[in-house]
Amino acid sequence: MTCRRWHELSTTDFARMDPGKTLVILPLGSVEQHGPHLPVGTDTLIVEAVVDGVMQRLTDVDCLFLPALWVTKSNEHSGFAGTVTLSREALCRVVEDIADSVAQAGFRKLVFINAHGGNSGLLDVLGRDIRQGTGLMTFGLELWGFYTAPPAPPDGSVPLDIHAGYYETSMILARYPRLMRGRQFKGLGSDRRRGNVSASFGGFKYLQPEGKPVNVPWLTGDYTDDGVIGDTSQASAAVGQVEFDRLVGTVCEVLREVAAFEYRQQIS
Repeated sequence: MTCRRWHELSTTDFARMDPGKTLVILPLGSVEQHGPHLPVGTDTLIVEAVVDGVMQRLTDVDCLFLPALWVTKSNEHSGFAGTVTLSREALCRVVEDIADSVAQAGFRKLVFINAHGGNSGLLDVLGRDIRQGTGLMTFGLELWGFYTAPPAPPDGSVPLDIHAGYYETSMILARYPRLMRGRQFKGLGSDRRRGNVSASFGGFKYLQPEGKPVNVPWLTGDYTDDGVIGDTSQASAAVGQVEFDRLVGTVCEVLREVAAFEYRQQIS
């Protein structure tokens, strides 16, 4: 069993593999502002690093990795320099066309590994539509769902770290140190109370920016002037390396479960 990259194979290589037992994986990143300190390709860089780590570690599942989609739906960051975005219609069409090609090649399972929260809602819809339209079994793996929460502020309030803050800064420091040379990352984050849930949500039980039953769609400018929604003060390469190793291990576990999973009508 092995992990390979779709675009590095020949037609002969495809003819020799068993598509019914091979997971096809589509990584999704973004190109969008990540504050004054991180590269605009942070999400893509992180998902590509995770793919590299999984390919080195996962030896008991046959996986085929498609090239990462580097431009996706990032309109929440429009107005900040460097952001490149697709419309929802364009992203849906791209993902659907890729899925059609995967299905036509005879594969049965398609996994999205998504590193950008702005894609999440669309991928939920697309996964079901692709399942119905092509017969592919689809699985949505949201990397941000495995992130460890940053340390709580001294005042005991809930930390908010959803963009260019503690976690992403640490990951880039660990995996792409050359991109951080000379960049100041301390003291960033202008979400009204740095590192905490924005004051706009103070006192509300159900209305919160992330992870609550009531969804409040936001634009970056609703939270921040510098593009950072979180607290970078405790970010470090050491934290990033620990988190990266943990994240790669978790993704490997998920892919093993995906490989073993079948719906009831497909169990012989």
